[in-house]
Amino acid sequence: MSKPELRTKLAALSFSEKIKILEKLRDRSLAIAAAGLRRKAATDEPGPSK
Repeated sequence: MSKPELRTKLAALSFSEKIKILEKLRDRSLAIAAAGLRRKAATDEPGPSK
């Protein structure tokens, strides 16, 4: 599915359907973080202070 097609499909969804998708994405993100599969971003790592 192309990006414009996906955008059109998502735009046609009801607000409650969009919330359900967001909840699934949040749960997936939390599961990945809990499994330790996510790397820390460069900005999260402490660097030398000036």
